[in-house]
Amino acid sequence: MQTATHSLIVLGLFLLAAGCKPSHRIYFKPAKISIELAEKWKRMDIPATPPVCSPRLINKAGRITALSLDGFTDIERATDMLQERFTTTTKAIPDSFQREGFTTDSGLRGIHLSYSTWSLNSQTPEARSHSFITQNRQGRCVSISYITSPDHESPAVLEAIRKTLRVE
Repeated sequence: MQTATHSLIVLGLFLLAAGCKPSHRIYFKPAKISIELAEKWKRMDIPATPPVCSPRLINKAGRITALSLDGFTDIERATDMLQERFTTTTKAIPDSFQREGFTTDSGLRGIHLSYSTWSLNSQTPEARSHSFITQNRQGRCVSISYITSPDHESPAVLEAIRKTLRVE
């Protein structure tokens, strides 16, 4: 018994000395993807109603959600569909759409789709939307979306998603 206790203490001291931090990895269900964020986010565990997954995250930098795009297995086609949907269902600024490939630290590849939306007075951009579209282990397309105001857009949040997005 003392040996087991002693081993646990030694392991704890080793982890403390090694600088291990608690994980801030957030798992989105049923998309089967996760991200790790350094900033504190309010987590809202809600029933997943596809295509929206659970949880939803909110803080001063914006809102993060995940979508399960079950009808799609091709990332380009899923990105086309999302861009078309955003164009017709939001006040998207047509020439603000940007697409770029991304690769996470774990080697996962996808497309980052971003755009701005008009404010009610249509004079200034009201929001920035970022969708990181990739495939989960089942080959279905999924997306992590970060929506923010232009004044609160966080390069650190974008980089965290881009680097730590992984499939589970």
